[in-house]
Amino acid sequence: MNQYPMLCGTLDDYPVYKIKAQDTNKFALLCDSNQAPLPFMMCIEIFDVGGATPPNEHKEAFEHFFVLYGTGRAFIGETEVHLQPGAHVLVPPKTPHVLENTGNTRLYVVTTMIPDENFSTLIRSGIPARLDEEDQAILRRILN
Repeated sequence: MNQYPMLCGTLDDYPVYKIKAQDTNKFALLCDSNQAPLPFMMCIEIFDVGGATPPNEHKEAFEHFFVLYGTGRAFIGETEVHLQPGAHVLVPPKTPHVLENTGNTRLYVVTTMIPDENFSTLIRSGIPARLDEEDQAILRRILN
């Protein structure tokens, strides 16, 4: 028997959080180690206009970003990368990085961390949020 359960959901099911009230990004969790014994986490990370991650790096985790909608830039170590729909960036462990929204709409990015490195636990310890009407409309348009 398979030790991993099947996980599935829709936009209406995703738990959404902000890590801190003043943060300019939120996370719609798709799958993580809190739902099943998974070695990774995946979410849709949504950045407000002008929003950004704080500078950060991960001890062991690779972090992958895939842009769904909007524009921005990523600073990966000393390298700057332009972000637009279809762009992706893989950040190796121990590499300082920042993502920021430089556009005039929200920025939507699929974020994956392998291993999870307790990132989903940090997210879930934050403040419950929701996908508002704008998020729902943009994501449904992208996904249809």
